[in-house]
Amino acid sequence: MRRSFLDNLLFAFLVVVAFGASSYFWFNFFVRGKSIPTPNLIGKSINDARAICSDLGIMLLVDPAAARHADRVAAGAVVWQNRTAGPANFVKRGTRLRIGVSLGPLVLHVPDLAATSARTALLRLGQQALRLGNLAYVDDATVRGVMAEDPPVGTVVVAQTPVSLLVGMQPPPRPFVMPDLIDLPLDQVRPALEEKGLAVSNVRFEAYPGIADGIIIRQYPLLGAPVSARDAITVVVSKREETGIIEQPAQPVPQPQP
Repeated sequence: MRRSFLDNLLFAFLVVVAFGASSYFWFNFFVRGKSIPTPNLIGKSINDARAICSDLGIMLLVDPAAARHADRVAAGAVVWQNRTAGPANFVKRGTRLRIGVSLGPLVLHVPDLAATSARTALLRLGQQALRLGNLAYVDDATVRGVMAEDPPVGTVVVAQTPVSLLVGMQPPPRPFVMPDLIDLPLDQVRPALEEKGLAVSNVRFEAYPGIADGIIIRQYPLLGAPVSARDAITVVVSKREETGIIEQPAQPVPQPQP
């Protein structure tokens, strides 16, 4: 009885092994037998790639959108394929294999950034696959923006080459100490400030008893504060308050009749 049980168990084991071996064989014969390892076309010319794919029964499709620059792949050669090559990656015969063509190394020229601001120059360098090198400023009353570039404009460079810039800036306005404007006429103060490059930008009027019209009664900035041409000067000027009372001429007093 025990021997019969062992014989049955061994028979079942052999059936399972035979079924697995048969499945593996027919899988390779019917499925993998119709598949081939994906060829490696990177670096090959288009003609060579077409010949290889033709021999393997693969349809080759050149995708213009997949063209890209490459430093190590010559222009016109295959630089990309949509399926990973290798013996572990199979592709069926008749499958379309898409490829991209190399545009060769990316050739860049240093752009002309003359008179542009440092911010604009930085954006343009980034757009052209370049980066900012050293950035130096110089005060110059006549030139504002980029004055010089290194490497010079038009130089052929590779991607991510640093470009150093010399940027001219308008010199800062001359600083002054805010004078005392209180009790002075606005008509005299305004031209005196303008001679020094300052300007009264805000004027407000306010009634103030006992002070003639046009006299400054408040100021901002206050006395002694630093001020320059960039600062707004505000003054409050006295103005006689208007009333709605209209003086009438005196009327003769009527005399009683005798």
